[in-house]
Amino acid sequence: MRKLLCLLLISFSILSCGEGTNPGSVNRFFYMNSDASLPDPNDGMYLNWTDGNRIVFRYILDHPDDVDIQDDELTEVFWIEIPSGVTEFYQNLNTDADVETYYTRMCYCGFSSYQFTELEVSGKKLRNETWEVSFKMKAKADSFDAEFTLQDTGIYYPGQREE
Repeated sequence: MRKLLCLLLISFSILSCGEGTNPGSVNRFFYMNSDASLPDPNDGMYLNWTDGNRIVFRYILDHPDDVDIQDDELTEVFWIEIPSGVTEFYQNLNTDADVETYYTRMCYCGFSSYQFTELEVSGKKLRNETWEVSFKMKAKADSFDAEFTLQDTGIYYPGQREE
């Protein structure tokens, strides 16, 4: 009986480890009739997101939680905004295009606005009302010495904007 109780306790502790943790995820959505802009002052965490006449793409990278570190939650968001009616786009730091890009971070790790040091974005509308979007970026924090990189290629699906 003692061995059975011990085995049950060990099994329960193993199964309960990791409950409530975030394993990490990537989400890709686009939103019609939207508009995004930087708030004033820009803290690097949020964008002003309103109704408008543009298409806004949102890539969300939720980093996995480490159960051994309190307040390690980190979400990086890369935004691309293009004119409505466009079916293909491309921009880099040297291209003068009507494409806006933004990078934000939500975490307990300090806040800053970010300036792109490297940037390349492209996208193409697919037949099934989705988009294939690729990007590669590096952004430098304005208020502390750090540089962040993100890179992705994926399919973006229509999303519903949260109010």
